[in-house]
Amino acid sequence: MTSNIKKQKDILISKINTVMLVIAALLLITCYITTRDKTSAGEFSIIEPTTVATLADGSTEYFLDTSDFDYHYTGILFYTSHHRVLGYSSGKQIYSFTKDGGIWTKSTGSKFHFIDINENMHFVSIIVNPVYDEVAGQNITFYIGSSYGMYNTILLDSMPRFFISLLIVLLSMVILAYYGMLHKKQQLSKELLYLGWFSFFCGVWSINETDAANLIFQNRILNSIIPYVCLMLVIPPFIMFFDSYLNIYSKVLRKIIIWASMLQFVVLTALHFLRIAEYRQTLVVMQVMLVLAVFYMIIGMIVQLINRRITKHIEICAVGLTGFLIAVIVDISQYYKATGDADRIGRYVFFLFTLILARDMIKDANEIIEKGRQVKQLEIFALTDSMTGLFNRNAFESHAKSGGNLEGLVAVVADANGLKHCNDTFGHEAGDEYITIVAEIFNEVYGKYGNCYRIGGDEFCCIIPANRNVNTERLKNLFMTKIYTANVNGEHEYKIGVAIGDATYDSSVDSDFRALVKRADAHMYENKRASKSS
Repeated sequence: MTSNIKKQKDILISKINTVMLVIAALLLITCYITTRDKTSAGEFSIIEPTTVATLADGSTEYFLDTSDFDYHYTGILFYTSHHRVLGYSSGKQIYSFTKDGGIWTKSTGSKFHFIDINENMHFVSIIVNPVYDEVAGQNITFYIGSSYGMYNTILLDSMPRFFISLLIVLLSMVILAYYGMLHKKQQLSKELLYLGWFSFFCGVWSINETDAANLIFQNRILNSIIPYVCLMLVIPPFIMFFDSYLNIYSKVLRKIIIWASMLQFVVLTALHFLRIAEYRQTLVVMQVMLVLAVFYMIIGMIVQLINRRITKHIEICAVGLTGFLIAVIVDISQYYKATGDADRIGRYVFFLFTLILARDMIKDANEIIEKGRQVKQLEIFALTDSMTGLFNRNAFESHAKSGGNLEGLVAVVADANGLKHCNDTFGHEAGDEYITIVAEIFNEVYGKYGNCYRIGGDEFCCIIPANRNVNTERLKNLFMTKIYTANVNGEHEYKIGVAIGDATYDSSVDSDFRALVKRADAHMYENKRASKSS
């Protein structure tokens, strides 16, 4: 009863802490929104090109008239993805961004361009040359204003999306760490492992797609490769997780999609480094594979619903997938309409979805752990003597049947003298106390060297492994000394007497384990007879 009350209190405290954390987070978010310095947003504005010309090499030249802007406007900002950029004013080059990734990619990567201007630059010409035909014709928006103000505003605007993407990665690492620590000990299923890797790749991809990451991490070549690698590597753990989580288990389809995704990675990577078709040029293939993976999940859910196997997992996936698909449709449409961070709402939905999945999985894992703990506890009860805390007869018999190397093994047998007299004279409670005292002293002396068993009502045995190299005569004297001390200092009315004997395995005398114990038992009886005669 007390244990249940304590458990309920712990649950209540946990819920209160969760509510407090949520409230604190909401307060901080509200504080951020209401106290944010918005002056920087007014320090720049969109500047429309006066003329746009398409050059013979496929480049697009934008002419910007800056004569109407005063000295506060010190820079022009725009974003490109996989483009070479040149800037001119009065025929003089003022900006260049043409360096590619060398052996890694012919792309220049994605970048926010800040071109410094002054009051003498009334006209600026910007030439944008696409690295791939697939990115030609991107709609580029130009801003003019304070370079610091523009940088700061973009960073602050993107920070919530960067933060939620970072949370996805951190959540995936927590899931992987949880699985890594407990899967062997508790025999957890690999669902948590698959969920961890699936969410990790999605989180890394999501971080890389934020404007904040583009500004903070200056390795534009690595940033241009990471998202495509993540999109390809995410498919196997995605399939494996939902296949197990939803109990789909379609071995043929699962293998086809996983092997196809692995083949995709090898082939597209080879094409990329051979400069036949780089990752950005084969993005459609990656997206098709992702769609196939999602369809596998959806079809699996439909089959389960048709068979009326409506489980908690199906309900969670149905709600999460609906929200996620809506977000993906919106974000993909934005991706092809504009450059920059197009994933506006998908990462939030995905974080919540992953959080719900992880909570459900960890809850199931904890239930398995608790059941395992209960089974272990029952095993302990089955092998432990409830009165003395020593191993019981069942445990002793299990040890006897286990076999193993007997060379050098030591068996010690002890028997409480006069227990029947104690029970008849002082009652069974005194008799139980008698046994408990003897067991405590026996375990105190011999328990540090081997396992101690209560093998009968008043009989005890300790099995000491050969590698302990014990002095049995010294331990026997120590044991008898402690029995004497218990009689002298004890407040009980009865006198404790114990006979003890030991034997070390000798292959010439002992045929097996039981023969060894029998010989130790014989030495104990010799000790018993000697104590009675004295």
